[in-house]
Amino acid sequence: MIEIIPNWHPIFVHFTVALLVICGIFQLVLWVFPSNATSTATSAQSWLVILGSIAVLATVGTGLQAYYSVAHDTPSHLAMTDHRN
Repeated sequence: MIEIIPNWHPIFVHFTVALLVICGIFQLVLWVFPSNATSTATSAQSWLVILGSIAVLATVGTGLQAYYSVAHDTPSHLAMTDHRN
């Protein structure tokens, strides 16, 4: 696996946020304009929800991996524990 310093978590966080924001915007457009909601658009929105859910799981997994693998002192340990919780 490609080594990223310090870990993969920031990449997954930004990808997940972008994916879920696009999903929300897509859902809002389908809700505001229901007459234009084709089966393709509805299917695309469903896939965005599924991919967003998978991305959330990957983000949490990489976050836990980062929490337990990055060395940190007492102040940063408190901040990382708050972030994790």
